[in-house]
Amino acid sequence: MRAFLLVAAGLLAMTPAFGQAADPKAAQNASNWDIFQKLYPPRAIKAHEEGAVGFLVTIDAKGAVTQCQVTHSSGHPLLDQETCNLITLHAEFNPQSGLSGSQVRTREGLITWKLPDSKTVLNAPQAIAANAAPEKVICKKSIRTGTVAGTERTCMTQVEWSRLSDEERAHFEDIRSKGFTRGN
Repeated sequence: MRAFLLVAAGLLAMTPAFGQAADPKAAQNASNWDIFQKLYPPRAIKAHEEGAVGFLVTIDAKGAVTQCQVTHSSGHPLLDQETCNLITLHAEFNPQSGLSGSQVRTREGLITWKLPDSKTVLNAPQAIAANAAPEKVICKKSIRTGTVAGTERTCMTQVEWSRLSDEERAHFEDIRSKGFTRGN
């Protein structure tokens, strides 16, 4: 069971804290705000980092996030990266009927990282070029160990996926080079 559940409607309609009119859906998003405040990166709190981060997510037919990319920066790399980490690990969207298993949809969103009791008026997030953005987070499903049908979702950057693949390949090659022997 997930410790945190974020609902898509609330996730994408959060009220920005940088001088725009209040969103009428703000009240329904209060629980999402509470969750994000609890998950505020400790290093960012110590450094008094605040800001809004824009993102684009790819969602499968069942409502699971399969990718996340930062599109607008808060100006703080830790907050930018943490946004996609939180979205890919904790967000759940409503399933969409009529989509095949291989079809996906995308949604844009904004998370405003604001320290408790802060009076700072935040600037709007700055659009960033795709090549300057933090690395895209990619999620994959795999069979959960010890189950026949249970799956788990693992989310990492492409570099992390490549490193894991290289480590698994090296481990397999090590086993293969030693050969298999049967016990006496």
